Amino acid sequence: MTTLPLTVTNLVIAGVTLGLGTVKGLAARREREWTLKLTASVLLCAGLIFLLATPVVYRTVGAAVHSPNISALLVPVLTLVCVAHAHALTQLWQPHRSSASALRAGALRWGPVYGGAITAMAVLYGRAELGPATPLRFAAAYARVPDVVALHLVYWAALITTVVVTVRECRSLSIPGRPALAGELRSVLGWFAVALGFNLVNVALGATALIGSATGPHRLDAVAQSAWLATIASCVAANVALASMVLRSRRAERQDQRTLKPLLGLVSEDAGTSGPRPPAPTAALRGHALWPGLNTALDLVAVMAEIHDGAGRLSPWWSPVPALVVDRLAADRPTTDGQDREGAESGGDRDITAARAAATLLYAARARAAGLPALPTAHRLARLPGSDTEPHAERRHLVSVARHLCDPLVVEAAALAAEAPTGAARGPRRGQSSSP
Repeated sequence: MTTLPLTVTNLVIAGVTLGLGTVKGLAARREREWTLKLTASVLLCAGLIFLLATPVVYRTVGAAVHSPNISALLVPVLTLVCVAHAHALTQLWQPHRSSASALRAGALRWGPVYGGAITAMAVLYGRAELGPATPLRFAAAYARVPDVVALHLVYWAALITTVVVTVRECRSLSIPGRPALAGELRSVLGWFAVALGFNLVNVALGATALIGSATGPHRLDAVAQSAWLATIASCVAANVALASMVLRSRRAERQDQRTLKPLLGLVSEDAGTSGPRPPAPTAALRGHALWPGLNTALDLVAVMAEIHDGAGRLSPWWSPVPALVVDRLAADRPTTDGQDREGAESGGDRDITAARAAATLLYAARARAAGLPALPTAHRLARLPGSDTEPHAERRHLVSVARHLCDPLVVEAAALAAEAPTGAARGPRRGQSSSP
């Protein structure tokens, strides 16, 4: 492998990866998702690995710190850091293992493994008697230096152990109650596992170069350099996994935005005239104005915020009757095969909570549009059905509410509630449950 193609390849990969990591890092500043922060961090670390492995940068960094082969230590250290990130991501992607206690237990179990290996490698590097810089040929060039051999053995032992464990985590992904999401993530994690597996190929080639150079009459520089091809393949596979995850996420976010449009139009005050109002320019959107349309997550958050605001403006007409009628109608008729197949995560059953909220909002929007007086405070709902949904499930709930707007049962419930006598429309008093 000649120097020029290697330099160009490394610099291109480093530039792309560092650029993606910077973009993800800027996005992570506005969100509280640990997965996004870890993704940004792993991209930045991967970019540094390729940058430091570039021969000209390798020599420049070594000369700057008066340690010609310091990059030969930094590259494996950063590789372990990347694997640690992947290890943490596989845990965060599984709801039953992403609790604070589970994450703390994982850190206590694996922190000493990563930290101990990195510390031992640094000590062994400091003890080793080394000569001139040998970019990508370090294992072969210094195969007869005991401290270098020990450094590689520590690195390989830690890498093999953590990669095998992380790949097993990728293969055993389970998200109870959400088989569709688990299937999509499993496809992404398949590429993730391939990326990690190429690290084992790197270990095999590196070990061959080191052992062959230490015991044979010639140094196996070519084998040591070819090990870097496995690292390039690993980076490509990892980027395919991340790109696939981003594309799937954006596709789902755009689909949810389209699904939420009727709900946004319903709750907007001017829905009957000029259509739904555009989302409010939140602080996040103002910061996103330089790249309009690229961050679908922020657009979706803005739509959800506008829906909440619009639903709040409908609160004077939140009657408990539509929800009660939904319960009564649902008890009288089974869910049809085609009804709300998407609205439920499993089983094909109607999402009754979402149906109650949809009927309540549909009735309230029609009452406001008809100019009906607001309900007495004591006889309106204190909060919408489903308002106690956990924050992580709020998007799914709103999408389900939007889908139920066209449910014949919801439409009929809103119509029957509008025909109910005044006394019946008052229903239970404020704060009482709308469930039977």
